[in-house]
Amino acid sequence: MKSAINLRHLRAFVAVARESSFTRAAERLLLSQSALTVTVRQLEEYLGVALFNRTTRQVVLTVDGETLLAAAERLITDFDRALADVSASAKQRQGRVPIAVLPSLATRLMPALVRGFHEAYPEIRITLRDDNGRGVHRQVLEHEVEFGISNVWRNYPELEFTPLTSDRFGLVCRRDDPLASEEGPYNWANIDQGRLFVMAADTGFYTALQDSPEFVERCPTPAGEVLAMVTMLDMVRAGLGITLLPELARPAAVESELVFRRLTNPVVHRHLCLIRRRNEALSQGARRAWDYLRAQIPREIELSAPL
Repeated sequence: MKSAINLRHLRAFVAVARESSFTRAAERLLLSQSALTVTVRQLEEYLGVALFNRTTRQVVLTVDGETLLAAAERLITDFDRALADVSASAKQRQGRVPIAVLPSLATRLMPALVRGFHEAYPEIRITLRDDNGRGVHRQVLEHEVEFGISNVWRNYPELEFTPLTSDRFGLVCRRDDPLASEEGPYNWANIDQGRLFVMAADTGFYTALQDSPEFVERCPTPAGEVLAMVTMLDMVRAGLGITLLPELARPAAVESELVFRRLTNPVVHRHLCLIRRRNEALSQGARRAWDYLRAQIPREIELSAPL
C-alpha cells in the first residue's frame, strides 16, 4: 500500500477538505464522485485514521485530518512550484541557445547559418560564445553551453565528438611577399620556420597542426606563438613573418594586403566536430540547433569553397 500513496491521494484529500463536499471536490478535480471516494478511502486506510466526519449534510475534518491538511498543502505547493520552475527553465533554454564556437567559425561561417536558423525557427535565438579550442571544451564541460563546435583540443572521456566537416590548412603571407607570386599550392617542405608564427598551444589551430607529422618535423621551433588570431594577422601584415591557418580562418576576400596559399605535399586538414557532454540529453532548442548546424555546415563549406 505504501507505494500506492502519492500526490493524487493528497490532492483528493485537500480538495475535499477545502470544498467540504465530495461532490464539489469531484467536480473541481474532474473525477467521478465514486473515484474520489475510493481515493480518499485508500489514504485513510494507509494512515489508519479517519480524515473526515461525514454526515448527510456536511463533510468536516477530523483532528487527524486537520493535522494532515497543512502538511499536504505544503507538499503539493512545493511540488507544483518545482514543476513550474523546471518548466520555466526549460522554456528559457529552448528560447535561447548559447553555443561555444571557435573564432574562425564565428567570424566567417556562423553569421549566415545563424540568420538561416532564425528564419527557420524564429522562436529560438542562437547566441555565440567564441573561444579558443581549450575554451570551447571548457564551456561544454562546465555546463556553460549545451554544445560547441571545435576540433578536438583534448579527447576528454566526458565529451562526445560528432564529426562535422574539415578545412584545409594554408599559408598566409603579405601580398608583396615573394611566396605570394609563386604559382600553385605551396609545399610544406619550403616553409621557413624562422619566419613562421603560429597560434598558441591552447588553441584548436595548434592542436590540429601538432597532429600533422609534417609540421612537427619541419617546424619544431617556429618564430613565435600568438594567442589571438587578429594579433597574428597584424604581425604578418606588418611584414614580421608568415603564418598557417585553416581555410575557414583565411583573410576575408576583401583583404588587400594578405594572401592565402593552400598547402600541399601533403594536404593537412583541421577536423571540426560538434561537441557535447556524453549521455546528456539536449534541450529542445539546442537539439534543433544541433540538427540544423550538423546538416548545414558541410553544405555551407562546400558552397563557399574556392574553385
